[in-house]
Amino acid sequence: MEKTKVIFIYGAPSAGKLTTAKEVVALTNFKLLHNHLTTDLVRSIFERADPIGMTLITKFRFEMLEAAVKAKVKGVVMTGVYARDFKYPNGETDEWFAREIEKIVHENGGEFYGVKLTTDNQTLFSRVTNEDRKQWKKLTDATKLEETLGMYDFETVASFKNNTVIDNTELTAKEVAEKILAFAKEENS
Repeated sequence: MEKTKVIFIYGAPSAGKLTTAKEVVALTNFKLLHNHLTTDLVRSIFERADPIGMTLITKFRFEMLEAAVKAKVKGVVMTGVYARDFKYPNGETDEWFAREIEKIVHENGGEFYGVKLTTDNQTLFSRVTNEDRKQWKKLTDATKLEETLGMYDFETVASFKNNTVIDNTELTAKEVAEKILAFAKEENS
């Protein structure tokens, strides 16, 4: 049986992560684990800033990923906002989170691919108000997006072994998904 292929699509808020992930899933029949599935579940009980909630979100993501790789699911597409200097309740940063998910995949026999989506700020601000973002209680306010972009480092690329950066400013989600799959296949050769 083939190894589970895990593609982690990360970047700033409204960079197009979920839209792109859905296209990857449509082209591959991989499973989708986007960050708001766990976030919304936990936030139904715990407030946004509650350390218990953030700890649970992280734990659920790690455990779901580990279970999927151990079960040899064909593929998993994960999404997540990545800000190098974001702090978790344990004092660690998003770089720690990134290393942990990569480690979970490798330790359980899977293949891991990081994909950072970037786009210009004008595109970020035009996307943040899209109606489909409300379904997942995502950030939809341009002023809050501007504050968030000023608070954290969204420019730094995670230090994954297999990692690529795709600027999707002028690309459709399907074009980005095709680039991601070409990258993952090439890295697998």
